[in-house]
Amino acid sequence: MVLCTKRIHHFVSHGLLPLCLLALAASCTYGLAQAAGPGEAKPSGSNERLRELLTQRVEILQHAVKISELQLKVGRAELLTHHNLLTALYRAQADLCPTVSERVKVYEKLVEVLAAQEGLFARQAEAGRVPQAQVDQGKLVTLNARIDLEKLRLGLE
Repeated sequence: MVLCTKRIHHFVSHGLLPLCLLALAASCTYGLAQAAGPGEAKPSGSNERLRELLTQRVEILQHAVKISELQLKVGRAELLTHHNLLTALYRAQADLCPTVSERVKVYEKLVEVLAAQEGLFARQAEAGRVPQAQVDQGKLVTLNARIDLEKLRLGLE
């Protein structure tokens, strides 16, 4: 019975919680993209209700990242989950920026953080703690952030 309880706790803490947090972040991002429309500018904070919702999303993601960092330190979280939460947090912070130049600064910081995480992925893969597929997924997340940064710099977003 105790073994079954431990397995359920392990499933919730390692699988279900990070998955729910990622789903929440993705649904918020998707909802904002749908609200903005395909060719319209991103929200700049003129709508108070929207700004309040964006701020709430950032606060939730900040809390999720803190929990993920603590779990990483004790070996109870996956590096890829943490990587994705960091990405969602920085993207949410960028959505709060009223100007493109401020968004560019946030994305530059995101790329810097993700590049540092890639080094951690590589070290963990060499030690046999992380499969190569996760390393590749981490690289893909970083590459997508770099692409988004370049699009911002070119004025395409």
